[in-house]
Amino acid sequence: MGAAVLACRAAFRSGSGLVAACCDPSLFSDVHAGVPEATCVARDIQDLAKYDAAAIGPGLGVTPENHARIVSVLQGFDGPVVLDADALNCLSQYGIPSPETVRAKLVLTPHAGEAAKLVNALGGLGSAAAGASDIAKNRELFGTLLAEKLNAVTVMKGAGSLVCCPDGSVYENTTGNAGMATGGSGDVLTGMISSFAGQLAAQGVPAAEAAKRAAVCGVYLHGLAGDLAARQWGQAGLMASDLADYAALARQSFDNFTVTD
Repeated sequence: MGAAVLACRAAFRSGSGLVAACCDPSLFSDVHAGVPEATCVARDIQDLAKYDAAAIGPGLGVTPENHARIVSVLQGFDGPVVLDADALNCLSQYGIPSPETVRAKLVLTPHAGEAAKLVNALGGLGSAAAGASDIAKNRELFGTLLAEKLNAVTVMKGAGSLVCCPDGSVYENTTGNAGMATGGSGDVLTGMISSFAGQLAAQGVPAAEAAKRAAVCGVYLHGLAGDLAARQWGQAGLMASDLADYAALARQSFDNFTVTD
């Protein structure tokens, strides 16, 4: 549950007022031990309308049952949804729903390996399968492909992360450092992006625009949090929990979430 805790902490530090962790009731105490401010809800939750945004993936597990839950959310919730980690792996392994059936406005945050699985699930490179090395060498190409095919803002994680949008626009991040290549960093990013998307949606920004702006700002501020944390702890000793806490200081640097080309 460490992944879920990191995502929840990052969401709080990024400005969310209320954060709920959706997990098995047997794990509620684990969540509360790591982030007592969060509420917990069981995984059979039906009413998503009261939430401004959702994030799925950190600590989830790859099972047919989880795949069914993911598809249910994507087809039943019309707000921004961030998909990371095992949410992406579930879709790659058990099937990607047609974009025409998806109501949610998606943000995907794959690393190279997860992106390769998604690309291959969509047909790959014709007769050849795409590998993580292929993705790493051509992140803009494959990020744009995923964005167009899945109608999803796609964050291609790595040094100089790229945010590829369904409208063809691509943003390259300029913050961050090598110390952020540590376990849990992606979970913090997921929490930050979903937090910003929820805040924007609550302000009345249309879900698709909220997803795009949250992804761009989330990636930038995630890297900035890493830079601020590295000044305190150094890159070698940086931990993902540092990023979650320094997200608050990074958030202070923005008065709003305006994205300009």
